[in-house]
Amino acid sequence: MKGVFVTGTGTGVGKTVVCGLLAGFLRTRGMRVTTQKWVETGGTDGPSDIDVHRRLMGGPGPAPEPPSADRHPYRFSLPASPHLAAAHEGRRVDPAVLEAAYRRLEGTHDAVLVEGAGGFLVPLSEELLTGDLVARIGLPVLVVAANRLGCVNDALLTVEAVRRRGIPLLGLVFNRLPGEGGGTRAEAQADNPRIVAEISRAPVLGEVPPLPDPARGAEAFAPVGRAFLERWRST
Repeated sequence: MKGVFVTGTGTGVGKTVVCGLLAGFLRTRGMRVTTQKWVETGGTDGPSDIDVHRRLMGGPGPAPEPPSADRHPYRFSLPASPHLAAAHEGRRVDPAVLEAAYRRLEGTHDAVLVEGAGGFLVPLSEELLTGDLVARIGLPVLVVAANRLGCVNDALLTVEAVRRRGIPLLGLVFNRLPGEGGGTRAEAQADNPRIVAEISRAPVLGEVPPLPDPARGAEAFAPVGRAFLERWRST
């Protein structure tokens, strides 16, 4: 099993950081790893999420750098759902392009981590949800949830959407974002992973602590990486 789809419970939950750190962790295990972002919205001039992945992954790995067109097939300037961002530019997301790019990466790497845009059911087009393309390609899913108020409902809904499509669920990673939490919310944050695991019967692979500089987060991420690798190998 080479591919993993890294989805989130919504936008801004830390998918990019988790995806990049996980790729770096797998690379330190000697794996030929790359990342992919099918659709990125909200900017075409600055660094892409793939650029962030590169920084978090560390130095060059054993496999040659894949073409940029395969790693991020679509980038749109409008910060909106892929279907709307594409339409804003008179374009359309073609699922055949996404799958073909993924298959090329799959053929030259031990692991391909695909970061989704927004949440699991974000529409790629008027006719196709992200989760339906994930099911069509046959990728297992890793769910990233920001550990904050409201995340229990978001996590449970995402797990339910994954399972309804018959997709293997590798587990959940909770992410504590810098500047969030503490104080009166500390008790809820401590309980969120437990209650999600208990209700969903899905494995929680760990929690990423606040990382002021994610590029220095490899050591803090390592327990999550080890839990992921054990789960991935057994699926």
